[in-house]
Amino acid sequence: MDSLVREWTHFLDRCIELRVRADLFDAAAVQLHITSPLPGRKIAALLLKPRTPAAVSFDPRVVVYAERLLALKKIDASDLLSSAFQYSKDRPARQGEEHDSKDPSPWQNPPELEEILFHRLHKAFSGERVERPTTNTEGFRTLCVVTAWMSAMVTSHTSDSMIQALAGIQQHPQQQSINVREALGMLVVGLIENAKVLQLLNKVELKEVRKQFAQALSTFIPFLSQTSIQIANRLEIYQKEHDFHDKSVPSANEDGSENAVAALQLEAVIEIPMINTRAGLYIFLHSLLVARPLTDDILITSYINSRYKMDAQTMATDLVTAAFDILANAMYRNEPSQTMDSLKSFLVNKIPLLLSQYASPMYAMNPELCITQALSHVDPNAFPAFSQGFDIMGSNNALSDVRQDFLNACALHGLIQTSTVERLLGETPMQGPPETKYVKQNLIAQCKENFERVYAYIEELENLDGNAGAIVGAVTEFISHLCETQMTMHLKNICNLLSKKSQALDTMLQFTSPVSILKPLCIFLDEWRYDGDQGEYQPVYDEFGAILILVMAFVHRYNLTHYDLGIEHNSFVAQLLESGYHSVPPNDLTEDQGKHLGSWLRDLYDSDKEGLSNEVFASCRPQDFYLIVPTLFSQTVMACSADVLSLESVKGGLEYLHETFLLPALVGGLTWMASHALLSGHQDLDVLMQMFGKLIRSTPTSGDAQAMHSTILCVVSPQLKKCFRTLKRRHPNRNDIEPLLQAIKGVKGNLHYERSVYSSIAELEQWTNASNSTLISSLRQTVQQLSQWASSSALQPNPPSYTHRQIYTCIELVGASKTLRAIVDEIKAQTEAGNGAAALDIGVSIICAPMVDNSTMPVIWPGSSIPASPSPRTRINLREALQVEFDDAPSIVSADPLAAETIVRLHRRVEGLFADLAQAAGIPTGNAMLSTVNLADVPSQDLPADLDKAMNDAAAGVLATGNGDLSSMEGIDMELNKQGLNRTMDDLDLTAAGVDLSSIGVGTGGMSADIQMGDLPDLNLDDMGDMGDMGMGADGDDWGLDFTDM
Repeated sequence: MDSLVREWTHFLDRCIELRVRADLFDAAAVQLHITSPLPGRKIAALLLKPRTPAAVSFDPRVVVYAERLLALKKIDASDLLSSAFQYSKDRPARQGEEHDSKDPSPWQNPPELEEILFHRLHKAFSGERVERPTTNTEGFRTLCVVTAWMSAMVTSHTSDSMIQALAGIQQHPQQQSINVREALGMLVVGLIENAKVLQLLNKVELKEVRKQFAQALSTFIPFLSQTSIQIANRLEIYQKEHDFHDKSVPSANEDGSENAVAALQLEAVIEIPMINTRAGLYIFLHSLLVARPLTDDILITSYINSRYKMDAQTMATDLVTAAFDILANAMYRNEPSQTMDSLKSFLVNKIPLLLSQYASPMYAMNPELCITQALSHVDPNAFPAFSQGFDIMGSNNALSDVRQDFLNACALHGLIQTSTVERLLGETPMQGPPETKYVKQNLIAQCKENFERVYAYIEELENLDGNAGAIVGAVTEFISHLCETQMTMHLKNICNLLSKKSQALDTMLQFTSPVSILKPLCIFLDEWRYDGDQGEYQPVYDEFGAILILVMAFVHRYNLTHYDLGIEHNSFVAQLLESGYHSVPPNDLTEDQGKHLGSWLRDLYDSDKEGLSNEVFASCRPQDFYLIVPTLFSQTVMACSADVLSLESVKGGLEYLHETFLLPALVGGLTWMASHALLSGHQDLDVLMQMFGKLIRSTPTSGDAQAMHSTILCVVSPQLKKCFRTLKRRHPNRNDIEPLLQAIKGVKGNLHYERSVYSSIAELEQWTNASNSTLISSLRQTVQQLSQWASSSALQPNPPSYTHRQIYTCIELVGASKTLRAIVDEIKAQTEAGNGAAALDIGVSIICAPMVDNSTMPVIWPGSSIPASPSPRTRINLREALQVEFDDAPSIVSADPLAAETIVRLHRRVEGLFADLAQAAGIPTGNAMLSTVNLADVPSQDLPADLDKAMNDAAAGVLATGNGDLSSMEGIDMELNKQGLNRTMDDLDLTAAGVDLSSIGVGTGGMSADIQMGDLPDLNLDDMGDMGDMGMGADGDDWGLDFTDM
C-alpha cells in the first residue's frame, strides 16, 4: 500500500506542478490506476492534502483533477467530501491529536476550496440530470459526512464569534466565512431534493442516520439564517415538509390546547370590507406585460370576472383605466421604446377586443359611458390632446396620439360611433378608424388565394388601429398551413419578414401562445429531409436558415425553453438550445459528425477552391451542420492559433458566413466564441478578436443578409457585451475591444432586445442605494405607495412608479417566503393606519399575478390554436408561501395577533379568488418561521465518538436490503434556481489517446523530472469566471472514517 501511495503522491504532485492538461491527466490516471490501484478515499486525500502550511489560496488544477477523477469513477462524492473535511478548519481535533511543535502552522485548506467543492457537489446531486449518488453506499457516506460537517461548522464558527466577543471584538463574519456557509447550505438543499438520498433517509434501517441528520439540520438552519436567510428559508421549508426535526428539542407548539384556542381565534377574525382598487388591475396588467406577454383572453376575463362578478360597467371602466395607467407609468419611468410600443399595442389592439366581450345585452354595459369615465380618470399630463402634444422646443409627446388611436379602434369594433371620437377627444382627430374591420377567416382565405397578401398583413402588424388580433390569428394559422403543405419558399419569406420586426413579435404573443407559432416551425425543422432529386442543395440551407432564425429570435427575446415551444427534448431545436453553443472534443464526435466537420473545414478554408461545393451541402443536412457549428469554430481557432491555418484563409472562409444560407450559424458560433474568449490564452484571444471583427463589423452585401445579420447581433448581443466588457477590464490596453462594443450598440433594435423579467443593475441600485434601503424595505415602500394611491387615485391620477420586475427580483434574491413576509408586514402597517382594505387588495393582486415561471395562475392559452403546457416548477410561489404562513398563523397569535389576522384575511381573499377562477391548483408546501437565534446561543453538537462504527453498522443495513445499486430507485426531476451553477468544460482536442505513460515515469516507481508536456498555461482564477462552471461533482476523504468493511 505504501508504494502505491508514493506513486500516486508523486503523480498528483507532478501533474499540479507541471500544469498537465485535463486530457493527458485522464489518460495517465487511468493507466496508473490499472497498474497501481488505490481506494478512492486515499486518492482524494492525496489530491486535496495541503501542500503548504496555513495556505490562503489553492491551485485551481486541484479542482480540475478532482472533477476528472470523478468522471473517471476513480473517486466518488463521499471520498471527496471526507478528504476535504479532513483538512478543514471546521474539523474538531481528535483526541490525542497534537500539532508539530516545530511547525505550529496548521496544515489546512483555504475555505475557498471547500466552497467550490460544495457548489460542485450541489450540482451533482440536483438539477435535471442528477448524477449522484450512484450507489446506496455513496449516498449513505455522503449523508454521514455532511451531517458531521454541519455540526462541526456550527461549533467552529460559533466558537470563533464567542472568542471575539470575549476579547471585546464586535464584528460581522468575514465574507469568505459567509460564502462557505452558503455553499454547504446549498449542498444540503441538493441532498434533500435528491430522490435517492431521501429514500435512504426514509429507510427504517437508517433511522439513527436520519435522527443525526435532523439534529444537525436543526442547529444549522438558525446558524445559517444569521447571514443567508434565503437558503435558510429553503432548508426550513424542506425541514417541515420531510419532518427533519430534532425530536429531542421541545417544540414551541407542543401544547395542542394552545394551538386549538389560537385556531379558534383566527377563525373568528372579522373581515375588512372588500374593495376593488384602481391599483389592483394596474398590478395585474403589469404582470401580464412586464416581459413575455401573458395576455391570454380567457385568463384576463376570468380574473376580472372573479374580481367584479357581474358588474361589467365598473369592470370595463377600470380595465381601460389600468391600460392607460401602465402606459403613463412606462413613460414616467423612461422605459425603452420597445416596451412603450408593446404597451400601446395592448391598449389599442387588445383592450377593444376584450371590451367587445362585455358589450352583449347579458352584461348591460354601456361601452361609451365606460370609455368616457375611464378617459376622465387618466393623467392629462401623460396623455395630452394632440394639439397640445408639442412643447416649446417642437418635440412631440410620445403618447399624444394614443387616445385617438384607442378611440378609433373602439369605433372600428363598434363600441362607439365614429362621430363620438371627436367629442371624446375634445378636438378634431387627425385620422379616423380603418375602413375595414379584419376578420381572421377572411384573411386566411385571402392569403391562401394569393400568398403575397400575407406579406402586406405582416407589415400592418405594427399598426395601432385595432386590427392586429385578426392579423395575428391569420398569420399564425397560415404559417401552420405552409408547414403542413411544405411551402418552404413562402415560409422563408414570412420568417425573414417577421424576424426583423421585433415589435411584431411582441404583438403576436399578445394574441396567441408561443407554441402556436413556433411548434409547427420546430416540427418542420426537425422533420426536414432532402428530396431524392434535390439537384442544388444550397437553397435548402437558405430556406432552413430563415425559419431557424425566426425561432431563435423568439427563443432569445423571450427566454423560451423547449417546454415553451411544445417540443420533445430530443428534437432538433431542443438539442440546439441545449448543446448548440458548446463544442465537442474531436474524440467524442460520431463518425458522421467527424466527416461533416472535415468537409466543412476543407471547403471553407481551402484557398484552391473558388466557392463552396454542392457536395458539402448535399452530404450534410442543415440539422447536422448547426449542431457542429461550435466545434467548427473551435477547430478553426485552434488551427489558426497553431499556424495550421493562416489568418487570411480564416477570414476568407468566414466570408461565406455572411451569406443568408449560412448566416444563422453565427448564433452558435459567436456564442461559443464569447464563452471561449473568457477562458483562452493570449494567442487564442488574438485570433478570436480578429474573427470577432470580421463577423461583427463587416456588413453583408445583400439587403436580406444585412437584415438577418442585424437580427443575429440582436440575439447574441447580451453574451457579446458581457464578454467584451469583461475583456476590456482584463486587458485595458487593447484597442480592438471598444470598436466591437460600439458596433453592437449601433445595431438597430439591439438596445433592450431581450424582454426579460430580470432587473438591470440600475434598477437594483435604485432599490437598494438609499440609506438603510434593502430589497425588502423597497418592496414594502412600493406596497405602501400603491395602497395610498389606491385610496386617493381620484385626486392623484398619475400612478406611482411600479414594475413587476421588482417582485421577480425579490423572489429570486430573497425567496418567496421573505417576499411574502414583506407584503404581509406592510399590509399590517397599513391596517393599523386605517388603510387595510386597499392594502389587502394590493397584496392579493401581487400574490395572484401571473408570472412567466412558477406562476400561481397557469397561463395555458386554452383559446389558442395550440394551448401551452405549464413549465416545470423550480420553487414555491407566493401563494404557496402564503399557505405556509397560514398554517403557522396559530403559533404567532400570542406574539403578534395583528400579523396573524392579516395572514388569515389575505389567505381567505387569495383562496376565494382562486375558487372563483377554478383554474389554478397550487401545491402547498411547508415552511416554518425562522427564529432569531444568536450565534452564541447555538448549542454545539459533538461528533459521535465512534462515527466509523456507526457508519459501518448502518451501511451493513443498507447493503442487506440491496446490492448497493440505486438503479431501482425512482428519480425526481426537481429543478433548482434557474440561476444555478451551469456545468461546462474547456473544449479540448484530445490527442493523447495513445499516450505512453512511461515517458513521465508513471508505473515505473517514479516520474520523470524532464517531462515534456508542451506549453501548458497556468489556469488563472480571474479568467475562469465562476468556478462553478467547472462541472465538478464532489469527492474524497480519509479523516478517520474507515469504509473498508463496506
